[in-house]
Amino acid sequence: MKKMRAIICLCAIGGCIFVGAVIAGIFQGRSNQQPSSATELTDKEKSKAIKIAFEDGRIKEMLKGKEYSISYVNTTTREQLIEGKSVLKISPVVEMYISGLEWVTKVDVVVDLDEGKVIDMPINTHFKPMPARGVTKEERVEAIEIALNHEIVKEKIAGLPYEIPWVNEIKETSKIKGERPGERLVMVNIGIVGTMISYSVGVSITERRVIYISEDSWGGRMGQEKSDKAYEIAENDPWIKEKIEKRESSSTTRQRLVGEKLLVDVYIQPKGSETIIVATVDIEEEKVIGITESASWPESSEVIYTIEPNATKLL
Repeated sequence: MKKMRAIICLCAIGGCIFVGAVIAGIFQGRSNQQPSSATELTDKEKSKAIKIAFEDGRIKEMLKGKEYSISYVNTTTREQLIEGKSVLKISPVVEMYISGLEWVTKVDVVVDLDEGKVIDMPINTHFKPMPARGVTKEERVEAIEIALNHEIVKEKIAGLPYEIPWVNEIKETSKIKGERPGERLVMVNIGIVGTMISYSVGVSITERRVIYISEDSWGGRMGQEKSDKAYEIAENDPWIKEKIEKRESSSTTRQRLVGEKLLVDVYIQPKGSETIIVATVDIEEEKVIGITESASWPESSEVIYTIEPNATKLL
């Protein structure tokens, strides 16, 4: 089946998402520890490694009030002493990039999956220079704190490893800024690690409250790999194969969470058909768990909370 993957772009709020994506891209670096086919980690192993890394007290302290991104989970081979013998052991490496005032710090968090602990964390404090941003260190810390304390945000990220790839000012040209002249406004991006699910949280520094939240389809390499995997699973489903009949098709995906379970809705529209097939894939089980039809493509961004200027504080 020939396919054309649809590219859905986020509608930037005054360019904020685009600028943030550029900043987030600064965090991404090519690793020196690339997994080979023999040492490729499973999705479960990657998730476990990330969980162990985030539970480490030293990492928690390093990330507090900071912008940070998880690039990938690779592997490294290390010499370890086991029962008095020196052996080579393959360990996951969670690659973290943490922003500073002038430099991005790269932290390779080496994890022992069997013992459930961090065994090493080489740190490069001058990995890349940080680009100029429109917020101060104090504003970033304050905006992150306000965003993470909002009830809707807490509900969305509860029990899940999350990252804060960027914090940026909301530009004067944006609609939100136009409705709130004189207020200092900042956008905080919060992503669920390993997915294409993120939240853009608008914060009024002036009023010290959240004024806007959207759920967006945006993420990094690990999230995109899961979308690609879901498409392959859907493409090979017998019912979908029969329905498409080897016709050229357009497709896209949208990820969602049910509790802590990641589901991917794969949208496929065969050429010449007005109907879009939607196959829901359980990534962990690696199977299609439901098939429906839709008359439209999914939105790349959905506003889930907003308040009018001068509104009484509710949350």
